[in-house]
Amino acid sequence: MEIIFIYLFVIGCCLGSFINVVIYRLPLNKSIVYPNSSCPKCNAKIKWFDNLPIISWFLLNGKCRSCKTKIAFSYPIIELCTGLLVFLNLYAQPTIYSQEPTYITIFLGSIFSVTLFTLALLDFKYFWLPQPITLGGLILGITASLLIDLSDDLYQFSYSIYALIASFLGFIFFNLLSHFGRKIFNKPVLGGGDAKLAAMMGSWLGINGLFISIWLTFASAGIFVILGFVLKKIKRNQKIPLGVFLAFSGLLVWFFGNQVFLKIIFFQI
Repeated sequence: MEIIFIYLFVIGCCLGSFINVVIYRLPLNKSIVYPNSSCPKCNAKIKWFDNLPIISWFLLNGKCRSCKTKIAFSYPIIELCTGLLVFLNLYAQPTIYSQEPTYITIFLGSIFSVTLFTLALLDFKYFWLPQPITLGGLILGITASLLIDLSDDLYQFSYSIYALIASFLGFIFFNLLSHFGRKIFNKPVLGGGDAKLAAMMGSWLGINGLFISIWLTFASAGIFVILGFVLKKIKRNQKIPLGVFLAFSGLLVWFFGNQVFLKIIFFQI
């Protein structure tokens, strides 16, 4: 069993290394698969032994081997976090699972959690939730629903239909919120990517999981904004990357399930 733990963590760290590439190249409209990684300062090609997740950063003392330019500490942190996300799918408690975690559910859960993490990082850094990622995640979620039985099905719907309905409701909810927010404040209050992210999450979390995630999103974002104003760290009219809160709320629901948060929402604990 310990070998599985190590294997999942290593695979996750490797995915984290790829995520670093995605975060750097995608906003520049560069291919995320070609060419091989190189130093953005001196363009020196990075050797395979200098590209090992986490380890290479420390061996290089956080600097490019060729030009000694500093490599951001965020690189090994992202690799570590992704490794933990994949590893933790062994213990995930998503409501959609009607059975104990299997290799297929761990695989699917890893895809979903790593995708959410990637989107959170992109929104945090660029205020951008790329449509190819959210749309791809939505399609994968619907596909995954064909492989998973619904444990708390509503009116005996198949989970694939349930996932489609959840995606639609998430998309409509955020679009309506954006529409009425624009009417009230006479300016955009939400980006279009948030609705697409909600649709993607709905296909994985189902209706209950999605709306618990939305509740957690606005609760955590509200606390963040209030504290930001009190501490004078947030200015009036400053943009807030809501996708970060939405993605991490989705991760919480995925790993801990619906029941824990339903008890919190209804003050049962």
